[in-house]
Amino acid sequence: MQVIVHAGLHKSGTTSLQEAWRRAYADHPTVWYPPPPPGPPGHHRLFRPLLRAFTDGLAPDLLGASIAFQGRGVGRQTLADVLAEGRRNEVGTVVLSSEDLDRAHEDDRAALEQALAGERVTLVLTATAPIHRWCSGWQTLVKHGLAQYPADAARHVVEFAALRAGRLAERVELIPASRHVVRLVRNSPPEPDLAADLAAALGLPDARSAVAQPVHNASLGTDTEVVLRINRADLALGTDRVGRDLLERLRGDGFAYRDAPGLEERYAVPDEVLEAAAVEAAWLGDLDSLLDPHGVLATWTDPTLPEWYRTISRREAAVPELEGAEDRETQLWRARQERGAYRKGLLRLRR
Repeated sequence: MQVIVHAGLHKSGTTSLQEAWRRAYADHPTVWYPPPPPGPPGHHRLFRPLLRAFTDGLAPDLLGASIAFQGRGVGRQTLADVLAEGRRNEVGTVVLSSEDLDRAHEDDRAALEQALAGERVTLVLTATAPIHRWCSGWQTLVKHGLAQYPADAARHVVEFAALRAGRLAERVELIPASRHVVRLVRNSPPEPDLAADLAAALGLPDARSAVAQPVHNASLGTDTEVVLRINRADLALGTDRVGRDLLERLRGDGFAYRDAPGLEERYAVPDEVLEAAAVEAAWLGDLDSLLDPHGVLATWTDPTLPEWYRTISRREAAVPELEGAEDRETQLWRARQERGAYRKGLLRLRR
């Protein structure tokens, strides 16, 4: 049985790709895209138990996902269960996809090798250019509750967006596979046929049935800095339901804007991101398995920022409701109270 593992990266059209593959291969006679639980169309719940980033509680952006995963209790389906079911049903190819795998590190190698032992594995990596990963990665973390400007949160953004020099090469080597495919993705305009084109490149049958799905996780654009300040004021957690409703209300008839001295420095892209871009470009240029139908590699080191990012680095929305937020120590006190309550609840669920 062949196993195709699509391991992200984040912000490379992954959710739309997963939804297209789920529709095309959930009931296909020779290719099987195992149905994920209700929610996102990727196989995140199969891989998270194998990754320490989701189990050790140290990554701040993953804590909520870790608590939710642990709170579901025993009896959940594992990767081993899925692969065993594929063998029983004599499936020719199992297709799995989760951008969460881009958080894998050396400590996870043994668990991944054990989980995929005995299978013919093809590892697929999709990636957009580094400057796009920096901007969209920071925006995604703000959607998840981050309350720091990009330069202040550089270490989190670099980790989330796989921007450390040599990280892509490390990622490809880390997951056990006999075949590797790296597909460079054009971010603007989005690729409508990414899922079908990649399925065809992988040799999957009926590739054109992987019909393009609407773009998921649309950009907040210039509203990102407003959501950041909502997070800082401790009024919501990014773009959860409360955050979305609050943003809509604050938008009203539109924002007025003001200059903010020193803001540009807080949006500056660290040198390490540009250095990583050069390292990635050299590594990608030597790959035999590279797929680059839109010539993205030619602009891989281009430092030009998207217009929305340049705009918010020059001025900010004037939102009186977000001024004079509660002091940080009081917010942290409240957070400790909530964390203690969640821990008690989680202990009760585990008993």
